[in-house]
Order: sequence, then C-alpha cells, then structure tokens
Amino acid sequence: MRNRLVDTIRNFAIPATMFLGSALLLAQTSELPKAAHSSTSAPRAAPPGAQTAAKTSDLSGIWAITTGQPSWDPSDPPGKKPDQLPMTPWAREKFRTVRPAFGANQTFDNPNDPTEKYCDPPGLTRLYNFPWQFTIVQTPASVFILYEYVHVWRVVTMDRPHPKDPDATWLGDSVGKYENGALVIDTIGLNDKTWLDLVGHPHSDALHTVERLRRIDHETLQLELTIEDPKAYTKSWTSKRIFKLSSVPLGETMCSLSEIQAFQKNIMDRTLPSPPAK
Repeated sequence: MRNRLVDTIRNFAIPATMFLGSALLLAQTSELPKAAHSSTSAPRAAPPGAQTAAKTSDLSGIWAITTGQPSWDPSDPPGKKPDQLPMTPWAREKFRTVRPAFGANQTFDNPNDPTEKYCDPPGLTRLYNFPWQFTIVQTPASVFILYEYVHVWRVVTMDRPHPKDPDATWLGDSVGKYENGALVIDTIGLNDKTWLDLVGHPHSDALHTVERLRRIDHETLQLELTIEDPKAYTKSWTSKRIFKLSSVPLGETMCSLSEIQAFQKNIMDRTLPSPPAK
C-alpha cells in the first residue's frame, strides 16, 4: 500500500497530505503496476453479425493510467482553469457549488464530492481518472470492462442499437462495435448524480459519450473520449488518455464510509488552518 501511495502521489504531482482527500485512494491497494513483457496475444476472431467485415481488436490485459490528469478538458488536464470549458448557465451554476479535491478550486474543508461523501459510484467518465487499473474481457456478444476502483464492472453489448427510452443509471446503456482497429463504445442513459472528472465539472442526464479504445502497440492502450451534453455544454469535445500494460493483478479497492471519515478526521482536517483564538 505504501509503495502504491508514493508512486500515485508522484504521478499526480501533489503533496502527500493533499492527495485526493479520501481514504478511497489510500486503502486496500498494492504497489503500482510495472510494465509487462509477455508476448503479443494472437488476434481473436471477428464477432458475427453486423461486424463480420471488421477484425476484432485484441484489448486483453490489465491496464494502468500513466499520468495524473484530473480534468477532461483537453487543453487543461491538471484542471488549473476549470472555468474555461463551454458550460451552459445551468452547468456553470452547478459548478459554482462544487468543492473538489483537485484543480484550481481544490479544498479539503468540507468537500462535497458525492463519491467521497456518500460512497456513490464515481460514474462512467471518472473511472478513467483514478490511478487504479482495469481489464477488458472480449466475447463476440459482449465486452466486459472490470475496474479495480470500487470493483465496478460494465457490460458493452456488441452490434445492437440503444433502447428507445433507456432508464437513467450510473453507467448508462453501452453498445459497441469494432471500427478501424478500435473498439467504439457509445453510451447514453446516464443519470446526473456524478461529476465528469475530479475537478467537479458537472453533467446532465443528456450526457452522451463515445469511447474509442485502440491498442497502439502491445504495451499501450489509447482512449479517445468524446463528451456531448447539450444541457451542460454548448459544444462537444474529445480528450485522450494513455494506459500501459500491467504485470500486477487487479487488487481490492472498496468504498468505506468509515475509512473516509477516519481519513478526513485524522489526516485531512489536520492540514486545515486552525480557527482564530477567541
């Protein structure tokens, strides 16, 4: 756990006492992954149905984020200028109320990140912000993505349309296809209870994401994420993340309110200025 914490703090380039403000990112972890050097797996057969002409991209393996980028703003990954995203008045008003642990508005005084405060699921887009691993399991009918962070898993159903009126859920309705060597995942039907990223950018229930996962070499996975939300942003945009193949098995990282509260009390509250003496 200590090795994982030291490397994670270095990746995020912030002091140890200011790391995320949550026991979620400290507890029950192993050391950060090292690059694996196994031979390239053989390509898998193309799925039947609509994608018979497309080759299935082999995305198997365990993947770890390479750098700490708390914001999905492609021109401001560290979140130093979080106001510059093209927010609508509705989203800008919501953004004024956030108290995140990252970015220009960083604070550890009464943070209101719903994941840290209530153990709410982090949401689809934030799963790629955290410094924990994930793995991809491909079958012809479905692709499963298993995230080390709070053991969240997703199902991407291949080669079918979205339902006409999907229920709003934490991870939405995801459908996939293979296109030009990439797995393309289209997701709608998300609720508005999560943040887009660690700096607290909001989103609405109209959020629509497109993930393009491409293995650019045996050791490297690239994610291109397109975010579209007409209620919250006046235009869509695309950001990238790079992940490296890991030789470390997935570990256990659970959400525990008792650990969060103890961490806030015993560590984070001690970093805050003392109130003036009366």
